[in-house]
Amino acid sequence: MISQIKQQSKTKLFFDMNRLSLFWFITILIIKTIIISKVAETSKVKKSAQSVNALIVVDVQNCFINGNLSLLKASAGQDGAEVIPIINNLIRTIPFDVIVYTQDWHPSNHISFFENLHFRRQYLAGNQNRTIKVFDTVKYLGPKYKTKQVLWPVHCIQETEDAALHKDLDVISSSNRVIHIRKGTDPDIDNYSAFVHNQGIKNSELNKKLKEQNVTQVFIVGLATDYCVASTALDAFNLNYRTYIVQDATRETLPIVNKSVLIFGTHNV
Repeated sequence: MISQIKQQSKTKLFFDMNRLSLFWFITILIIKTIIISKVAETSKVKKSAQSVNALIVVDVQNCFINGNLSLLKASAGQDGAEVIPIINNLIRTIPFDVIVYTQDWHPSNHISFFENLHFRRQYLAGNQNRTIKVFDTVKYLGPKYKTKQVLWPVHCIQETEDAALHKDLDVISSSNRVIHIRKGTDPDIDNYSAFVHNQGIKNSELNKKLKEQNVTQVFIVGLATDYCVASTALDAFNLNYRTYIVQDATRETLPIVNKSVLIFGTHNV
């Protein structure tokens, strides 16, 4: 089945994510939920049951559904809540070996918050007194890292309802097959990916836990396709996991047709 998918469609994808300053040529398969069970079952048969499958549920949090960074407010106008029943169906019907839930989990003084800009102006590259607006991208030269940063409204502050996983999402009770990852906890660097910080600084917790479970391929769902989902997929691929983005179980902030943001060679299967 996997070989058939590869033959039927493009497997080289180009991610042009200007806001992240990332340019990648990679091979990530984009599939739909209807084919996941076939992919998982076929790979287990072909590899003598050596394939171990993980579902990575990215940031299905109140913030991105009905909070300050609701996808409904973004230019694509998509409803993040639409992914919840699709993800729940995957959890209930597909026997994933591992399920990962990620959350943005920021301290109140986080570098990504526009509201904290006045605390960090002294570290700005260029004219430190220039006018800067919410959603602008700036470059900081410190205090800990040199980094480009989108200035978002306050969101996903630790221990708030805004940062909680949505109440309608199926969250499996703690077990050895469930992993919870909280990212963006360092006040001085952002963290779109579940694997590494935005400057490529390693956050090895997820990779370590997946390796402990002998995971070989990951299916990525959640919010938002053009930020945390894509970043997590890129890093999973670079860490040598067979990587799938489940198209109908994700939503984006900007229209996919906007090629300056994200260009996929999709698998319409």
